[in-house]
Amino acid sequence: MIHAAPNAAAEQPAADPLARLLQAHPETVFDYFEFRRVMAGNAAALAAERASDEDLARIRTCLDAMEKAHALDDPAQEAAADAEFHLAIYEAAHNLVMAQVMRRVFDMLKVGVFYDRIDLYRRRGVRDAFLRQHQAIWQAIASGNPEVARTMAEAHINSTEEALREAQFANSRRDVALRRRAGSDLIGRSRDTAR
Repeated sequence: MIHAAPNAAAEQPAADPLARLLQAHPETVFDYFEFRRVMAGNAAALAAERASDEDLARIRTCLDAMEKAHALDDPAQEAAADAEFHLAIYEAAHNLVMAQVMRRVFDMLKVGVFYDRIDLYRRRGVRDAFLRQHQAIWQAIASGNPEVARTMAEAHINSTEEALREAQFANSRRDVALRRRAGSDLIGRSRDTAR
């Protein structure tokens, strides 16, 4: 999990009943992705239809920040720019409820309630794929193509979910290997106890 510096914004999710529920049940991360797929696709489509010139400029600025962080090989900065990019799209959809709900979701995401985004960005190949996906979403919104924007946004969420599944599987394999190396069997008993 990400450990944020203590401040009111960072402490709020831990005190939030929804955040506590999600942290107590890690499997809900996949409910989160199901929710995000619906929201991201619709928001991108609405942004392609409704975004003002100012909205488009903000989304482009967020993508520029992501591209700069990518060039600097800075996963933390890139993950932060990623969040701002998506928030800019939710705001460009001009649906106040959607924007407010997703701002709250992103507050929880930033402090690691769902998963460690920075760790995901450190994984080989993920950053390059995510950047290309964000560029495709931007192109669809900027060109005013709602259906392509929806498709690209949903594909990005699918890709993020798959990257997280792969990361969890790799972490699980690593944990098993470390336990075996430390002298435990596959269920965590020491080899001496297992005999």
